[in-house]
Parts: sequence; structure tokens; C-alpha cells
Amino acid sequence: MNTGKAFSSGLHVVASHSSLWVLFLQGDRHAFAEIYNTYIDDLYHYGMHFCQDKERVKDCLQDLFQDLWAGREHLTENVQHIRYYLISSLRRRLLRALRKDRRYQHRDSWEAFEFEFTLPLENQLIHNETAEEQKKLLQQALSNLSRRQREAIYLRFFQDLSYNEVADIMSMQVDSVYNTISKAIGILKKTVSLPLLLLLLEK
Repeated sequence: MNTGKAFSSGLHVVASHSSLWVLFLQGDRHAFAEIYNTYIDDLYHYGMHFCQDKERVKDCLQDLFQDLWAGREHLTENVQHIRYYLISSLRRRLLRALRKDRRYQHRDSWEAFEFEFTLPLENQLIHNETAEEQKKLLQQALSNLSRRQREAIYLRFFQDLSYNEVADIMSMQVDSVYNTISKAIGILKKTVSLPLLLLLLEK
């Protein structure tokens, strides 16, 4: 499994194409490779936020794409947003893997699994002499959020998922997602300046 560019920590946004998904389902290896290359960085970045276990994340990603290819004939064609589908699938795999781990077996809820929100190394939000100071302010502000708030903010603004998609991935009502994100932004506003906050949340 490629661990070079494919596992860099940066994010990039590429529009999903249902036609690409259909070609993959039909056994087109080039379409499958394009899906992998387009989304693997974002998936790895999300996985590392979710459990901070590099080897576990890599294993789940490898299993995810192996199972996608092997079981493509049984997958639905009705996938309009590939990133959403893959993140949702990876999240379920990570939760299953964590719950099988003896260190987590006695935890009553997946709430115990922290979502560690760190800014990517290639993040280009700030381009001046106070970059390090402002990055620390952003990191401190994000650390003040609850796990749910951090994950909701990450999925909505860094992965560009809709509120409905975030709600589905996190097993929440859409109204609850709106409230969670609204409260999170309120907390962030108390810590960082509005211009910096807008840079953080811009899509």
C-alpha cells in the first residue's frame, strides 16, 4: 500500500462524480485508482484525527479499499458524494476496530473515542510573521471544543460535507448538527479573531 503522497497530512477538495463511481462498479481499474488517489489523503487525515493510531488507520484504509474492489458488484450505484461514502465507511471500520481492542472493551460509549483536531502541516491559512502565534491560538481554540463539536466542524468545513451528511455519519439529527456547529463557532469566537475564524472555516 502506498505510504508516500497517499498518506500526506494535507487536504485537497475534489468534486465527486457519480459517473466515476459507476465506472468503478463496472470493474474499471483506472476509475478505482482515481478514486483512491483523490480521497486517500483526506481519509487518512480524518482517520488520524479519529484515533491517532497510524497503523490502525492504515490497516482500516487498506481493508476498506480491498473490500470495495472485491465487493463492487454488490455496491449501490446511487453514490453522489464519494467522499461522504468513504468517510462514513472508514468511520464504521475504525469504531469496530477500536471496540475490539482490549483497551476499549469496557467503555460504554464511542463518546470515549476522542477526535483529535490538529491543523494540517500544509495548512496555508496564515501567511505573515505571526503565523506560529496564530496557529497556536487556533489549536488552543479547537482544543476547547467537545469531541462532537470538533468532529462536526471538521466534517462540515474541512471535508466540505453537507449538514445532512454530517448528521448521518455522526448518527445525529440534522438540527442537532446545526446546534453543535453553532455552539462550536460561538466558543471559537471567544478565542480567535473574526478574520482568523473566517479563514479557518472558509470552504
